[in-house]
Amino acid sequence: MFSPSKGSSCQYRSLSIHSNNLCRGLKSRFQVSIIDRRRRIIYIAARSNRRTPDRLRQRRPERPPVFAKPDGRPEEYLKRDIAIDYLRSGVTLLVVAHHASLAYNTVSFYDADDYLKSSTPVVDAVRWMPLDFFVGWNDMFFMCLMFLISGLFIIPSLNRKGAGRFMTDRAKRLGIPFIVSVFLLAPLAYYASWLLGSAAGEGGYLSGFFTNNGWASGPAWFIWVLLAYGAVVALVYRLAPGLMKKLSWTASSPRNLVMIFLLASLASTIPLRLFVAPGYWAHIAGPLYFHAWRFLLYFVWFLLGVALGSAEPDRSLSRENLKPWPLWLLLGGITYLFHGVFETQGAGRAIIPGWLSAMILTTLYGLCCTFTGLAALGLARRFFHTARPAADSLTANAYGIYVFHYVFVIWMQFLLLGQPFPAWIKFLIVFITALAASWLLTALLRKTPAGQIL
Repeated sequence: MFSPSKGSSCQYRSLSIHSNNLCRGLKSRFQVSIIDRRRRIIYIAARSNRRTPDRLRQRRPERPPVFAKPDGRPEEYLKRDIAIDYLRSGVTLLVVAHHASLAYNTVSFYDADDYLKSSTPVVDAVRWMPLDFFVGWNDMFFMCLMFLISGLFIIPSLNRKGAGRFMTDRAKRLGIPFIVSVFLLAPLAYYASWLLGSAAGEGGYLSGFFTNNGWASGPAWFIWVLLAYGAVVALVYRLAPGLMKKLSWTASSPRNLVMIFLLASLASTIPLRLFVAPGYWAHIAGPLYFHAWRFLLYFVWFLLGVALGSAEPDRSLSRENLKPWPLWLLLGGITYLFHGVFETQGAGRAIIPGWLSAMILTTLYGLCCTFTGLAALGLARRFFHTARPAADSLTANAYGIYVFHYVFVIWMQFLLLGQPFPAWIKFLIVFITALAASWLLTALLRKTPAGQIL
């Protein structure tokens, strides 16, 4: 029987190891070659604008989505698409700037006999007309955009929690800040306005605020309306789940996106415009105010967000679908200018019937709202795709900024009355101070157990 010697055994072992390494190396090189070839095919297909072959696309690992940092938020607030998350924060900045500018535009007025009838709690003697343009255009779309963004995450949250837990969490998340706002923050903000009126010093501010004057809620109106909209969707979700499944929509093209939003905006505003004045705020009870003419418009934009969020929001609001955003922004600006010119030309409008004038203004409003709102989405998709610490902090604290900023805005405007600064300087001081103070306050409160709802 053949019996290898010790030396031959070592040589055999060495040869075996070498063979194994060689096979392993060949196998690795073969796999690398296959991977490189696959990558090359995918790259060539992408460059030639052709679809990647199915067999390769299926094997290729999916690219993980880019999300903003959760920053310690509660479980119900999932990681979100950076573009949408940062857009929400950007709209919050617009809200703060909007309120900061109201004291300094040329159309604001103050009623000394009844401060709650004023267009804004504090109105300065110095004005700056460019702020009229900012306030007017901003007012065309920013609240619609806020309702749309809020609606995007309703169905995923309902699917995860169920209707009961969803409404419980919403009641805490929205209801508690609303109560704090209308019982504490709004009276504190409007006290500055009361000090400027003819009734100042007569006493009974709080009793009058909560009874005689109608109990102003300030920006908190958005919170209770959003809570009501969510409750309607949750009720339908529980009672008619089949109907809710039908409330899903995927925009197939930019044209499809524009047409649906435009038709929805016009259908929800034109009929009401025949019976309701644009500036009329309806009062249900206590602090429950809502913008009557836009109530249905806001609900429709909220439902559009729900429909997009229940299907494929990443596809519908993709960079490709929102690619025409520069054109939409231009069209939004043009329609806003036409709206402003037509609205201010009272002599020219006198020759046409009042109802026709209202329809023209409403149509221009719907066009401006749609084009500008979609342009904002496209701008966010184009530029907001990398997480930034400052932007993440703003995102995490955006809700609290919205809740608290109004108090700082009003009192800064009050303190700047009579100061020898131009209007635009005062506006910047109010905006920066209110933003920084509400941001800091929110960040500190969120470190406490009670502040976790913010």
